[in-house]
Amino acid sequence: MTLPGSRLSERSSAILLLIVAVSCFGAVDGFSKILVDSQSFGQIMLARYAPALVALLVASGPGSWRGMYSTRRPGLQVIRGLSPVCVGGLMVFAVRYLPLAEATVILFAGPFIVVALSQRMLGERVDPASWIAVAIGFLAVLIVARPGIDALSKYTIFPAAAAVFYAILLLLSRRLASLGELPRTTVAWTLLVGTLVSLPLAMLDWRSPDLYHWVILLCLCVSFGSGQLLLTKAFALAPANVLTPFSYVQIVSAAIFGWLVFHNVPDVWTISGMVLIVSAGVYVFGRRDPANQA
Repeated sequence: MTLPGSRLSERSSAILLLIVAVSCFGAVDGFSKILVDSQSFGQIMLARYAPALVALLVASGPGSWRGMYSTRRPGLQVIRGLSPVCVGGLMVFAVRYLPLAEATVILFAGPFIVVALSQRMLGERVDPASWIAVAIGFLAVLIVARPGIDALSKYTIFPAAAAVFYAILLLLSRRLASLGELPRTTVAWTLLVGTLVSLPLAMLDWRSPDLYHWVILLCLCVSFGSGQLLLTKAFALAPANVLTPFSYVQIVSAAIFGWLVFHNVPDVWTISGMVLIVSAGVYVFGRRDPANQA
């Protein structure tokens, strides 16, 4: 079926927005890796959430704040808001010890965990072909992590744990959407929870940045805020099954950032894992809902 010109243009714009958004998220982990030896964990997390929350509140205006935070599921919103904090926090520790590409590939086991759990937790049917793709995705993670073989393999527990919380984040996002929660409300709660968690941590261990690190903190802030904004706009223009395969661009952006800034060249095992997980992801998420692909 041929898409009308306006609809095709919207999907093309959404795909472009998503690619830029996930590239920003790849940069977020890169800037975190630069900062992790000089700034505290709380400062790094606060730089992600607080400026984005302030920008959201200013852009929305005081008159809309009450409605924006109005929810019938405050417990789920808080748990969902804690999930990206756990993902981001674990990835801060992950990139301290691991190259960006390796950490990001392992993180992307999260969407495959969602597929594995979606039948039981969301009542969604998972066909045999999707199970095969899930198995390939986990194989890719094992290839990259190489548990017990590499001296750095013990640190893969950080992105592996982040992948579990990433899966929880995605599952709760679907659950809240199915319950009628607005995307703006979910984003607002997420930024609020992240700020409330990171602010006391930053105050307890504040390390005064020099000019260079202030610039990196600013870059981190802009990258995270831009990524959140562009991601929201992308999913407003196109369905998730169209956009999800392009989220794997984040792996490529992390690899490029790691190569340019840290001179980490992915080895053959990492490249093999990247190819496998991207291929499996594009396959499984590209065919999840054929009815929506008209």
